[in-house]
Amino acid sequence: MRLILILLTAFSFPAFAEVYKWTDAQGNVHFGTQPPPGQQEEVKIRASSASSNEPAPESDIIRQARELEERKLRESEKRMEKARQKYVDTLADLQDDEEQRPNYVCTGINNRIKLLYEDMEELKRQGYTISERTSLERDIKREEMHRDNLCR
Repeated sequence: MRLILILLTAFSFPAFAEVYKWTDAQGNVHFGTQPPPGQQEEVKIRASSASSNEPAPESDIIRQARELEERKLRESEKRMEKARQKYVDTLADLQDDEEQRPNYVCTGINNRIKLLYEDMEELKRQGYTISERTSLERDIKREEMHRDNLCR
């Protein structure tokens, strides 16, 4: 805050500087902060102030341009709302399709687990070695873990 006050004070001093006006030999008018040699006509700069707080009347062209801009903005907002609604509808349709579609991955995993259990029962009837039993149990456990991770 102090920095802003210091900067405002520093930059406001040139605004209070005197301005001089002179005409050269060719008739050109010049302005400057230093008076020309021999001529010292000082020009007072008046601070501009609004004569009233009422805004200036709006011309037809400005009014038409503003109305056109507002109309374009409303049309753009309508298009954006339609696009957003279309996106929401499409997303809802996709979610419905996904829920109604059979889950082939989970079905396949469950079928493999079922086949592994059937193989285990078949080996029990025929007699199996410990390594065969361990291998089947490991395969069943791996498929069940896979199913539990994917099919929730």
